[in-house]
Amino acid sequence: MAIALAIFIVSVASLQMTTPAVTKNVAVDTPPIVFPGPVEPNDLKKVKPEEPEECKGKTYCLVRPADFPEDEFNEMFKDANIVPQPSLVLDNMLTNRQGDPEETDDCDSDVEYRPLYQVRGKRDDDWSYVVQAPKQNFVQRVRLETCKNTEASCFNALHLTSDIKTSCKQKYNKWEVLVKNDKNDTKTITVELPVCCSCVYKTTSFQNRFGIDKKMTTAKTPAKG
Repeated sequence: MAIALAIFIVSVASLQMTTPAVTKNVAVDTPPIVFPGPVEPNDLKKVKPEEPEECKGKTYCLVRPADFPEDEFNEMFKDANIVPQPSLVLDNMLTNRQGDPEETDDCDSDVEYRPLYQVRGKRDDDWSYVVQAPKQNFVQRVRLETCKNTEASCFNALHLTSDIKTSCKQKYNKWEVLVKNDKNDTKTITVELPVCCSCVYKTTSFQNRFGIDKKMTTAKTPAKG
């Protein structure tokens, strides 16, 4: 009996000595747990929407993108005054045109009045959203005219001489268009848009008509000695 009581006392004493070691909070300088986020390559961080086929190689796009921020534009112009529409920048192409405006030049073209949804200064630049707020009566719509065939001859009724070659040519002019910038604000950029299809001509030199090399020169009379 005495032996059993002694074993019990020793066990209780051992338990009292080890319990504080288990429950005592020990300050340990450990770094916080950080869960890694998704790893994305730099070229995948900004995925550009697919460019519509009919807009490739152009400075303008008439196709409305799925993420076009029209609601944002409507809110932006909710209490705004009337804003100027796209303005034409005059150049020599329009101021120096000659000829009878009633005369047919045989250059067929497609004419349409459409709102612009995206534009860019150059064909390899990034697209910019054109500000369109139809609920606030602000729609940037322009007249576009494109040649159906730039290889076709023109002014055929004039019976021009064989040394004059004619062809239809697409003409462009510069327009100032209000677009959205990267800071969720607006800015104005200049864009070239197709405005007409004109008949142009060039003269064929005498040498080219008769197959004479341009590098040939007229023989000179030998100098007298």
